[in-house]
Amino acid sequence: MKNKLSILFLLIYNLCSSQIDIDFSKLSVTETRVDSINLYFEKVLKSDGEEKKELEKLFFELLPNSHSEMSDAMYIDLRKKDIEWKKNKHKKDYSPKLYIVNPWVKYLSQMDYYDKDAYYEKYFNICIGGEYGADYLRAGFEIYERFLSDTKTACKKLEKLTDKEIESIFYFIFDETHPEHNEDNISLYNEMLLKIRKVNLKLSELLEKSYKRIIEEQRNH
Repeated sequence: MKNKLSILFLLIYNLCSSQIDIDFSKLSVTETRVDSINLYFEKVLKSDGEEKKELEKLFFELLPNSHSEMSDAMYIDLRKKDIEWKKNKHKKDYSPKLYIVNPWVKYLSQMDYYDKDAYYEKYFNICIGGEYGADYLRAGFEIYERFLSDTKTACKKLEKLTDKEIESIFYFIFDETHPEHNEDNISLYNEMLLKIRKVNLKLSELLEKSYKRIIEEQRNH
């Protein structure tokens, strides 16, 4: 009887475990690629010097080059971590990894990449077309950090894009459900606007236009 109960428990456990597996095959990025991104990302965090620069290059090149692909990649990453937690949370010695929203883009926003043209081109590409969504689809993938810390270079690269693309990037940074009441975002907007206006008046006007659009859209909802 005891053996039968044990077998029944294993069958039920395996059935429940299989039900939390997700089919990623229809997404624009493969699960294998996401695993590779995480592999090199972990290596980057543990390295330094010339080795770190080489690993950063591999990590950067693996990152998607469009908003839709980046969104899919981050979705796969989030779901895989959630699946791992659900499968292991009851194990005695299981220690879940510290969860950080947007770990790739947080690092990307602070990266001192050697090829600034490639860096900004890819960073802009993954932001164009972005809108507020899940936790990992917000704050313009933290690209605002570049406009605060590397204003001149960021603006110089940004001005090569069309007005529509520029507005799309600014829109993604500040798009959210309650923009008029988010004091942190209001403060960020004012700081960005001041810095960009000192470097490029046209870009500052496009930022103002994008921000006003967000406010008006939310008021009309």
